[in-house]
Amino acid sequence: MRTSVYIAKKIIFNKQPSFSGFIIKLATVATGISVATMVVTLSMVNGFQHEVSQKVFSFWGHVRVQSLEPMRTLMAEEAPLQQSPEIEKAIESNPAINHVHAYATRSLVLRSSQQFEGVLLKGVDRQFEKAPFSRFIKSGRNLSFADSGYSSDLLLSEQTAAMLQVKVGDTIRAMAMRQGEELKTRRLVVCGLFRSGIEEYDKNFAIADLGFLQKLNGWGSKQVGGYEVWLNDEIQSYQVARDLTRQLPQGIICQPIKAIYPNIFDWLNIQNQTKQIVIGVMLAVALINLVTCLLILVMERTKMVAILSAAGMTGSSLREIFWYYAAWIAGVGILAGLLLGLGVLGIQMATGIIRMDEATYYVDRMPVYIIWWQIAMIAAGCFVVCVAALRVPLAYIRRISIIKALRFS
Repeated sequence: MRTSVYIAKKIIFNKQPSFSGFIIKLATVATGISVATMVVTLSMVNGFQHEVSQKVFSFWGHVRVQSLEPMRTLMAEEAPLQQSPEIEKAIESNPAINHVHAYATRSLVLRSSQQFEGVLLKGVDRQFEKAPFSRFIKSGRNLSFADSGYSSDLLLSEQTAAMLQVKVGDTIRAMAMRQGEELKTRRLVVCGLFRSGIEEYDKNFAIADLGFLQKLNGWGSKQVGGYEVWLNDEIQSYQVARDLTRQLPQGIICQPIKAIYPNIFDWLNIQNQTKQIVIGVMLAVALINLVTCLLILVMERTKMVAILSAAGMTGSSLREIFWYYAAWIAGVGILAGLLLGLGVLGIQMATGIIRMDEATYYVDRMPVYIIWWQIAMIAAGCFVVCVAALRVPLAYIRRISIIKALRFS
């Protein structure tokens, strides 16, 4: 065994009470707390961003295809788009696309026996992927589609149902009118109640069969508002939107949902600053703590350094002793921090003990999303930074005078 390793182990594992032992424990605990804070913060912010974005995607998909009209909003009452093999082939041929279905929206008034309420009714066809939206259904069932004609099923938010004073199984009237048109009314049956947690959606939207909207708008069976597209990887949404826009006929545009609803996603992106600030502060705390502790250890071991130097130990071997010090403190501290941080995250995932105001934050409890390569980067980065921090106290060793150290010891 190398002499420097032997001496470092003797100091680190010395069971006798000593100031060195206290400093090592203090540095290890501080490093562990810093690592645990970074792990918890990163995973919870990731979880918050992931959960809220998935709610939006579950409602709208990742990208949207529709007719482009300069004076018409991209978010409501689309211009009718004629379904064609050319459009569908261009969409389905993209390997990044997982699922696609037709949709349309229209503003109308829902009337129960007691109340009126305006909503933006979204119609979907039988290709509607029910699984992503099923997470929001709190009572009743999802939409069903008729073999011919259109289904009278209606999905209402719990908030709208409370305003209309209706429940699952009740019948309501949908009323729509535009300038120059007669008032049109149709009967719908509430098949289920949903709550997404995003108040903007729960307050304003309802979902029904696309065939119902086609009938209400006087459209043909091949006319739709557009297509909602789900991708295998949401990160590709902007690239897929650009590719599809080039392939689709002129006058048809493909837009990422992130661009259509930028307010939510811009707000989520701001959370990245929180991650950066916390990680930066905790790294600085760990760095200052370790440098201070190691400097104290080096100063306390001045006599030992002088004796070993007088005995012929080289400067590089002396510095190795303290390299092992730093590696031990960093390694044990990081391991303890990872265990503590992952333990806290596990408790949150199992119990949801940290609650949130759903009306403000769109989630009722703090979600957790662990990205393992980020955890590995935290561990590796902390270890490198902590070991590199030893350069400061090692500079003190080079300035130690053997004669003075032995004379005043």
